Amino acid sequence: MFLLETLVNEKNILFILPKMGFQHFDYVDPVNHSGGLTVLWDNGRIHASVLKKECRAIHMLVYDTAKLCSSIVSGVYAPAQFQDKDQFWNQLLQLHNVIDLP
Repeated sequence: MFLLETLVNEKNILFILPKMGFQHFDYVDPVNHSGGLTVLWDNGRIHASVLKKECRAIHMLVYDTAKLCSSIVSGVYAPAQFQDKDQFWNQLLQLHNVIDLP
């Protein structure tokens, strides 16, 4: 599960996590008073590992144990400001050069 606009940091993630009922997590710190991403998962039906974290995205390799296949799952919090969008899209396009999975 991906959560956006969490405003979560290392100080309070360990307090929140047990209440959510997930075994594993990773996060991206917010910038000032906006943003922040958190991903939560259990290794029951899937096995997941974080491949790359950016200020606006978390990219994960996810293996589905029922379907016996892997894919990339990205949680993205795109910029709202027009002037920031081109740089963000270019970062996403660069992933194609290093990742060869669905």
